[in-house]
Amino acid sequence: MSSNEIQSQNFRYHTIEGALYISTGALISTQTIMPALIKRLGGGDVLIGTWPVVMYLAYFLPQVISANNSGATQYRKPFVIKLGFIQRLHILLLACVIALWGESAPTLALIFLFLLFISNQMTSGSVSPVWMDFLAKTTSPESRGKLVGWRSSLGAALGLVDGFILTVLLTMISFPYNYAAIIGLAFLCQISSLVAQQKIVEEQPSAVTVPVRLSELFARMRFIVAGNRPFRMFLVASVLLTGSFTSVAFFTVAAMKRFDLSEPAVGIFTVVMIIGQILSGVVLGWVADTKGTKRALLICGISLLLSIVAAIFAQSVIWFYFVFIFMGINVGAEMYMRYNFAVECAPEGDRPMYVGIMNAWFAPVYLISPFAGWLSAVYGYNLVFWLSLAIGSAGIILLAKIPDLRAEKLALSSK
Repeated sequence: MSSNEIQSQNFRYHTIEGALYISTGALISTQTIMPALIKRLGGGDVLIGTWPVVMYLAYFLPQVISANNSGATQYRKPFVIKLGFIQRLHILLLACVIALWGESAPTLALIFLFLLFISNQMTSGSVSPVWMDFLAKTTSPESRGKLVGWRSSLGAALGLVDGFILTVLLTMISFPYNYAAIIGLAFLCQISSLVAQQKIVEEQPSAVTVPVRLSELFARMRFIVAGNRPFRMFLVASVLLTGSFTSVAFFTVAAMKRFDLSEPAVGIFTVVMIIGQILSGVVLGWVADTKGTKRALLICGISLLLSIVAAIFAQSVIWFYFVFIFMGINVGAEMYMRYNFAVECAPEGDRPMYVGIMNAWFAPVYLISPFAGWLSAVYGYNLVFWLSLAIGSAGIILLAKIPDLRAEKLALSSK
């Protein structure tokens, strides 16, 4: 099999793996299902508010250490498959815990829910920078945007199907077996994605690098950030846009309060958002491959700002359909476009480290979520929206000033 045929095959399996994995976001969502499960197990509002912060920190913080250790081996695939299996095993164990103790010992089940998910997120965070290097090694640079787009669009489409299945399971099966079945289905989808990932071929070995000591690791991080101006500007712009994204958590509750909406409206908003993800993923992938990754990121960021503007000035519930369409465009591709841009900033041997630095950089931003909640409770949702709009606008301005390395390479290749 030729190298082009291998890359074409890898593209298909990366797409299948991504679609299956991304779709499980509808089944174990940090914003919907997991808070509902915590409440059902007896957890209070403080615990529910703590959940996303703890999960994001557990995911982001281990990444630099993992990236530092990843260079000790020539091939990324064995590490990705091994940790991927361990990470998915947590989901199966969680389904068993909920089925066994969800009703008879809910406090115990709640404790295990947090412990298992924190461990799951730490494992996922550890594999994330190495996985991105694995993806970059096994696909051509010219098709990475398209790959991210197809993964996102197909994952959102499957997530829509999963959403309907979730509704049926919650309705037809009694607690706690309904939640156990939902989490079990998420495990089946994720383990199926691992089977597809196993078929990806890693042709070339990577250069081996010796891991540095922890004291030297932070010095290396500072050296990378200080010495790479486009990457440094990208980190600051991304932090501003991530801070702006905090307002997204309040869109649904703001709409329900302002227009006195009933619970079914939440389902409609969810469907509208997923439609935005499905429609935008492939288009943004094409933009990234033909016009540059920065341009795709700008579209994602501007879509976020448009969703905030629509939420501020909404005169009827119809406006909120546009809020969630724009939000879907952002959610559908921004995170993976950031991964692509970080990889484009990095020398080949440092790709895991750049991804690790990027994600660790975001971790403290999620600590502002409780503060945003306090602001909304005291001063109302619109103050949070206006602040998010100002912060996000600064991020867009800075992002627009960053040199687009991918676009420059495309221009050179066309000469």
